[in-house]
Amino acid sequence: MDKPSWYKKGKVLVVNAQTCGINKDGNEQYIVNPETGFRTEDIDDDLAICCEKIIQGDFDREEVFYQDYKVLIEKDIYVPQYYDKRTLHDIESCFQGNSDFTLMCLGEMLSQGLITIFGGHGSPSVDQRLGTVPYIKVSDLRAGHVNINPTNMIPFELAKEFWAKKSKNKDNISSGLKPYDLISPERASKNIGEFCVLMPGQEASVFTKEVIIIRSTAPDKFDQFYLMWALSLKEVRKQWQRIVFMQTNREDVGKRMLEIKIPVPKNISIANKYSKSFKDYYIGLEKNRSKFIKELKKSNFEHHIYLKS
Repeated sequence: MDKPSWYKKGKVLVVNAQTCGINKDGNEQYIVNPETGFRTEDIDDDLAICCEKIIQGDFDREEVFYQDYKVLIEKDIYVPQYYDKRTLHDIESCFQGNSDFTLMCLGEMLSQGLITIFGGHGSPSVDQRLGTVPYIKVSDLRAGHVNINPTNMIPFELAKEFWAKKSKNKDNISSGLKPYDLISPERASKNIGEFCVLMPGQEASVFTKEVIIIRSTAPDKFDQFYLMWALSLKEVRKQWQRIVFMQTNREDVGKRMLEIKIPVPKNISIANKYSKSFKDYYIGLEKNRSKFIKELKKSNFEHHIYLKS
């Protein structure tokens, strides 16, 4: 049997087409005019175009490339987007020749003791949510903030049971969280990789297991505000597109998150220079929040304050 013209020994032809002519509901998907937002009459089928080009012997498309067969077997990952390295080009280009930074993946930073990464506590049942301790779900992590939902509060004793599973000090059980910890959804969210800042007063919360928590452990290099600056960069955020997979009907990132590259500053002075606006914003926000709560507590009227200090 003759091999197809695109065959290469030891290589796998990968097609990372973004559209296939149908949407998630099984209906035809049309190209949308970006200027008006209206659908055209043309079917949006990038996969068909790629296949036609391959048959014609035309491989001049970014969505079409070869990957070593051995690499696929070693990684045991068979998802086209994972091998499409275009999302890495921007971060590498952005910091190329910039002597203030060294690009490192989160896995390297973790192994070198620059950061620590851990998950949440667990998920109480719906009927247990009738207390005073906030329970934080992935849907509560939005726009750089941990948004406490007053309808998802659990009793303190139940919270301690969740905290105890992660606590190293069994005599003084706490959530293990610190002010300005960075937290992102890890599963079941379109916002995986979008980090939020845990503000002072929010530490005594129970977080679902489906979160990523990152903390700086190298204060001589950078602090939490720098980490937030780096993780919020467009070139960093774009990388998550490659490593977030769909598991049945839920998004998932797993250990692949350790492949995310971020710029690591040479010293704390450089870190502070670039992240000053982030620090000013979150520190200023905390000052205003503390003042707001203080004034409310002076009032003769009672308010429902769930951002406790």
